[in-house]
Order: sequence, then structure tokens, then C-alpha cells
Amino acid sequence: MGYVKFLGTAGARFVVARQLRFSAGTWIELGGTRLLLDPGPGTLLRLRKSRPPLDPTKLDAILLSHKHLDHSTDVNIVVEAMADGGYKRRGTLLAPSDALEGDDPVVLRYVRPFLERIETWRPGDEHGVDRVRIRPVPHLHGAVETYGLVLDSAEGRLGFVTDCRFTADLAGNYAGCQLLVLNVVMKDWKPDIDHLSLPQAGEVIAAVRPNLAVLTHFGTTMLRGNPRKLAQGLSEKVGVEVIAAADGLTVSGEAWSDRARPRAGEAPQ
Repeated sequence: MGYVKFLGTAGARFVVARQLRFSAGTWIELGGTRLLLDPGPGTLLRLRKSRPPLDPTKLDAILLSHKHLDHSTDVNIVVEAMADGGYKRRGTLLAPSDALEGDDPVVLRYVRPFLERIETWRPGDEHGVDRVRIRPVPHLHGAVETYGLVLDSAEGRLGFVTDCRFTADLAGNYAGCQLLVLNVVMKDWKPDIDHLSLPQAGEVIAAVRPNLAVLTHFGTTMLRGNPRKLAQGLSEKVGVEVIAAADGLTVSGEAWSDRARPRAGEAPQ
């Protein structure tokens, strides 16, 4: 059975800089394919300190949603670790083009030869990593190229709504997702910040109606409001199971599987 492990749940610069939550990435395993999303500061350490430890040499791919430091700081050291210190050329990197080129690329040219494959996200494309198909979803997030991701496998459809400004068509890109993970930095909406607020996340969840929604990537206002209680309140409001991730949380595929949800008129097993 697949699973998603949240190595860190920090979002926004103050929570990351003060390490009020860990700022590591998210480990995803589907049908034996191992992916790492957004290796922010401390990811390699949290991989090794995980219980049980997660071995970067077993990774099949690293996925970057965008190049901001809280999502990409550890990308180079994890690439090197994935390649067993650079001695074994292996693994795939999927990233926005501006993370690789332009004035401020975050992926060092030094580590690129360690990878078997490097691909850039483009709207409308679909990428394959072993048993998983990945579709990038263009997001509006300041001046950097940013993508959410929809992952399809035999374990189901998973959506990762990464950093973005809310738009009316956002939810439609994640239709059919059984697990929906949303980066929710703010408790309340602010017009000048390109991040989802809690009410906007609720709109997306209500429209997509996944089997399970997980909130993560918290800013200070979310932490002050107690993410667990905020998620519980949102769940009651939208009628979908919503939980707040904590550092180290593992969500098993059983939690989002259609088999875990009874059809109308049926009793749960």
C-alpha cells in the first residue's frame, strides 16, 4: 500500500527561518515508486532521522514545484545523496525551467551529471516515473514559475496544491483526486499574498471532494490558530474529511482509497 510522509510542514519565511516546524519535503511512495516533493531546508537530515529511516538512494525522482528556498534548498545535496555521493548516475529531476536556467538557477550544474534524466514542467505535458504518471498544474505564485501536481497510479489519484494564488479554475485542475494535499499558509485571506488561505482551501476541497484532504505548509497565523482544530472545523463545514499534517505524519493509502469509503446506503466495513 502506498503512503505519503510529511517530513516537514513549515510554510512562509518566518516559520522556516525560526524552524517552528521542520521545513523538509514530502516523501511519496506509490506502487513501489519513490518520489520526493520540494526538498526544503533540512530534508536530508529528516530523511535520515525518520523512523524508519528513508534512504535517498532508493528515490526514483525529485519533484520541484518551484524554486523558492523553502522548497528547494536541499535539492542539490539530495540529488548527490540519491546518486550515492555522485558515484552512481541515477534518478530523475522534474522541475520548472527557471529552477534550471536564467539568472538564479537553484539546481547546480555540478550535480546535474549525477542524474539519469532531467525534465522541465510544461502545461499540458505528462511525465512518467516508473509506475506513476505526473501532470503539472500551472499556478500563479509571484514572479517564479510554479506548478501543482496530479499523480496517477494504481494506488489512486493524488493532488498536491502547492503555493499559489486562489483562482476560480483552481479546483477543476484537481478533479478526481482521492487524496488532496494543500499548502495553506494563511488562516485569513490577504489580497497581496500569493498563498492560499484557509477559507480558499475550503472552497477547493468542497469542489474537488476528495476522500481525504490534508493541510500543510503552515505560516504563523495557521500555527497560532492550531492547525488540528482549524482542519476539524473546516471538515465539519465542507463535509469532507480534512486533517492537518504534523511533522513526520504518514498517511497510508488506506486513508484515501475508495475502498475505505462506503457507497450511499452501505455501512462502513
